[in-house]
Amino acid sequence: MGSSCNIGVIFDPKAGGPRAATLNLNYQGFGSPQTVALSGTGAVSTVTLKPANIKFALQLVGTTSSPQTATLTNTGTVAVNISNIATTGAFSQTNNCPPSLPVDSDCQIQVQFTPVTQGLATGSLSVTDDAQGSPQKVVLSGSATVVTISPLDINFGNQAVGTHSSPVPVQVKNVGKSSIKIDEITIKGADPGDFSQTNNCGHSMSGGASCTIQVTFTPQAKGKRSATLEVIDNGGGSPQKVALTGTGT
Repeated sequence: MGSSCNIGVIFDPKAGGPRAATLNLNYQGFGSPQTVALSGTGAVSTVTLKPANIKFALQLVGTTSSPQTATLTNTGTVAVNISNIATTGAFSQTNNCPPSLPVDSDCQIQVQFTPVTQGLATGSLSVTDDAQGSPQKVVLSGSATVVTISPLDINFGNQAVGTHSSPVPVQVKNVGKSSIKIDEITIKGADPGDFSQTNNCGHSMSGGASCTIQVTFTPQAKGKRSATLEVIDNGGGSPQKVALTGTGT
């Protein structure tokens, strides 16, 4: 009398792409062995998160930077399930990433920098998902200052050689709560001898205080002249700079 049995075959791919094998059934009797061809495709779950590093420009303490973008791309053969997107340190993020990111698609993560203390700040953006290499990470960095300087550039226009322009004020302010040290106020660059400064800043500035630097242009030769006013301090992002230009006539 005839009978039958069932053989269960499980596919557990060890790599991505097409996979193939053969099931052999050996028995006593005519037609042995019987073979069954087996095939399947190993799904690959991979993503990229770029760029690897995001560096923010100098930012005033207590203010928020413009956003910079990191892009998460599904480079695999199956949808990627995203469970968490987070930042550390003085950085925050918003994103348009769905819970499940389809194959050949991407989403954007907007990162912003809001420093609370002066100096160098570091952190990271991390994406936790079911793709290989999770969590994917971006290194974040930025510098913060409590010092503002205004204006950032001065054009003195035309000035007769050997004569003095009217002084132009530059305001320096400590927007922090603690005092900062001012090490030096100097003029450097291509033509430093064509510009001079006087100031009432002293060697320290208490929190919330400001001081004024008066800059004068005295061209030593005809033509375009340029230099840079620099304030060297410990308020973060030092030196603060003002571009100086003028034309000797």
